[in-house]
Amino acid sequence: MDYMQLIRKSVSNAWSYKFLWLFGFFVSVADGFGGGHWWTDKLDRCDNVIHLGKYGNLEIEPALLVFFAMVVFSLWIIFWVMSVLSEGSLIHGISRKELNLHVTFADCWSMGVRRFLRLFGIMLLATIVVISAILGLLLFIIPSYFASVALGISLTILAIPILLVIIVATICVEGWAIRFAILNDNNWLDAIGKGWRLFTTNVGKTLGVAFSSFFAQIILWCVLVVGMLILAIPLIVTGMVNLWLGIIPGVLLVSLVIILSSAFFGTFASSVWTIGFMQVTGYGQPQPVPATDVVPPATDSGSSLSG
Repeated sequence: MDYMQLIRKSVSNAWSYKFLWLFGFFVSVADGFGGGHWWTDKLDRCDNVIHLGKYGNLEIEPALLVFFAMVVFSLWIIFWVMSVLSEGSLIHGISRKELNLHVTFADCWSMGVRRFLRLFGIMLLATIVVISAILGLLLFIIPSYFASVALGISLTILAIPILLVIIVATICVEGWAIRFAILNDNNWLDAIGKGWRLFTTNVGKTLGVAFSSFFAQIILWCVLVVGMLILAIPLIVTGMVNLWLGIIPGVLLVSLVIILSSAFFGTFASSVWTIGFMQVTGYGQPQPVPATDVVPPATDSGSSLSG
């Protein structure tokens, strides 16, 4: 498998298929949405005060905190549901485009809705596996620190690569399984079984696809950050003259870049895995017609006519 060609093709797809960017945005953003809890570090739980340093203190009613938490949680649920729908929509759209078939936004959305429960089951099981692995290792490691700090550190060093292997393997099986569910129309249990078999029989190619997506995104993000820093220079200069003239355009620019880049990267990652799946499994490729023995037609020897 040509991984550089895979990356180039996926970048081209992510740029060309802009009608898929909405799905890419939800896939990229949903996992991290609402994950930050920086405000809890500033909150004095006793007097419900957020200490803002030299800017003073901000008193907040407990009911307001509960309301804010409920809003964040509700938004996270909405984004997570949309990410599951969008995952199926992206896979369907990219695979159709790769086969040079017509596809529309509505077609992609319809596929995401129809396959929602299958993808939900696959992603839920993958999450349970990762969380169980983390909790299991913690329950194994933490008691060792009470016996000996050196023993605890040794077990931690040993557990980290084991945990990484479990996480990577789970991500790979999940990546194949959701494509079996969408493209092969398998139920979620069959899709997981096929995803596991495809992973174990093609470990090298699977890891190649996974790391191609991972490292390509890191490189592209670095390029994006450098570009943003260059664009920020005139805004910083403007902000030195007038703070608000620097802050307001800067916030708008950063927000726009984050939204568009998230949409692009979500589409890119799905394209890498979908094209990789099609190449590894031969999906959509014409199947060779088995050779058959050609039987010569029977000839009638006839009977000689006697005069």
